Amino acid sequence: MKKFLSLTLALLMVLSFAAVAGAEGEARTIEFWHTSGGDIGNALQANVDAFNESQSEIFCNATFQGDYDSALIKIKAAVPAGEGPDVFQMFEMATAYLADVDWVIPFQEMLDQDPFMDIEDLNPMLRNYYTVDGQFLCLPFNPSSPIMYYNKTAFDAAGITEIPTTFAEIEAIAEQLTSVEGNPQYAMGLSIYGWFFEALLSNAGYYYVNNENGRADTATAIEYDSNGGGKLVMEAWKKLVDDGVCYNFGVDNDGSKAAFMAGTTAITFESTAQLATITNGSSFEVGTAFLPSVLDERPDRAIVGGGNLWMVRTGDEQRQADTWEFMKFMSSAEPAANFSMATGYYAANSSAYEVPEYVTYLEENPNAQVALDQLNASEVSNLTGSLFTGVNAELRQIWQEEFDLYLQGGYGTVEDAMVEMAARSNAAIETYNTTGEAA
Repeated sequence: MKKFLSLTLALLMVLSFAAVAGAEGEARTIEFWHTSGGDIGNALQANVDAFNESQSEIFCNATFQGDYDSALIKIKAAVPAGEGPDVFQMFEMATAYLADVDWVIPFQEMLDQDPFMDIEDLNPMLRNYYTVDGQFLCLPFNPSSPIMYYNKTAFDAAGITEIPTTFAEIEAIAEQLTSVEGNPQYAMGLSIYGWFFEALLSNAGYYYVNNENGRADTATAIEYDSNGGGKLVMEAWKKLVDDGVCYNFGVDNDGSKAAFMAGTTAITFESTAQLATITNGSSFEVGTAFLPSVLDERPDRAIVGGGNLWMVRTGDEQRQADTWEFMKFMSSAEPAANFSMATGYYAANSSAYEVPEYVTYLEENPNAQVALDQLNASEVSNLTGSLFTGVNAELRQIWQEEFDLYLQGGYGTVEDAMVEMAARSNAAIETYNTTGEAA
C-alpha cells in the first residue's frame, strides 16, 4: 500500500511539474528593441512589465539597443536577414527611410484589419507627420517638441514678469536678468542642435527642403539656403551669441542642459522629454514656455520629434498578431498616460488625457500643460510636418557642423556657410534618391 501511495505521489508530482512547465511554455515571446535608457528606459520597461502582467499568453522581451542612430544600424542589418525584433522604437528622423522599405507593416494596415481605435483619436500634428500617401505608418509612442525652459526663480528675483516670446525680447531682458546678485551668469545658453534650427525655421514660415519639405513631392535639395529662412534664423542666433546674451555650447547638448540645471544660464531650449529630468535636477523653480521666434511676433507653428513603434513584417502570422496586441496595449490610455507623467513626452492618444491621474497631474504640473498647449495651438501643414527625406539625420549633422564653424568665425558671412551646407546636403539627398541609402 505504501509503495502504491509513493508511486501515486510521484506521478502526481510529475504531472504537476509538467502542468507548470506547460503553462510556462504557452507564453509566446516577442522581441522589442528600444532606444530608451536611464529614467526614460525605466518608464518604458514599466509599461512592458504591465503588458506582460496583463495576460499570460504573450511575453514581450524588451532590450536596449543604444541611441537611435546605433539602433537603426542594427535594425537595417538584422531585420532583412530575419534576425531582428518583432517591433522596434525609432526616432522621427528615420520615417522617410522606413516608409520606403518593405519589411515594416504600416500601422494603418493593421488597424484596418482590427479597428480597435479611431485614428482621429491621435493628435493631428502626429497624424500629419506620420501619414504618407494617405497611410498612417507607425504608432507614436514617445512624441516630443522643443520648448523653452527658464529659471523662474531668477526671473522673479529680477522682477521680470513677462516671459519672452521672441529672440529680440530675450535680448531686451538679458542685462536685467543677469545683473541681480546670485542670478545666472548668462541670460541664455544653447547647444547647436539641428532640431532647434528646424523648429525655428518652421516657426518663421520657411521650408527646410524643396517640394514643401518633401511632402508634396520627393525633396531634391535644401531650400533654406535660398528662401531667406536660413539667413534669418542663423543671423538671429549668432547675434545673441555675439552680444554675450547667449553662451554657445557648440554641439554639446548635454552640457547646455547641465549648465541650465546648475543655474549658470537662465534660459535654454530642450525637448519636452527632458521635463522630468530638468525639473527634478534643478535647485530652483523651473518654468516652461513656447519656443521663442526669430520674428517680431511668435506664430503658432511647432514641429514634433521623438520616437515611434514600428512593427516588423516577419511573415509569421502568430508573431505579428502577438506584436499587434502589444502595440494596442502600448497605445491605450493608461500606459500612455503613465509614460507621459514619468517622462514629459506627450501622450499621443487623446483618451489618455481622460485618465483621472493624468488630469490631476496636468493640473498640478503647468509646465507639462504648456508643452501640450504649444502642440495643440500649432497649425497643421506641410510646413509643420517638417523635412521629409531619407537623410534627415545626415542633413541635421551637416547643418550642425557648418553652423558651429560659422559661429566660431570660420565663414565670413552666413551666405558663405550656406554654400557649403547646400553642397554637402544636396549631395546627400541626391545619393539617397539614387541609391536608397545614405552616403
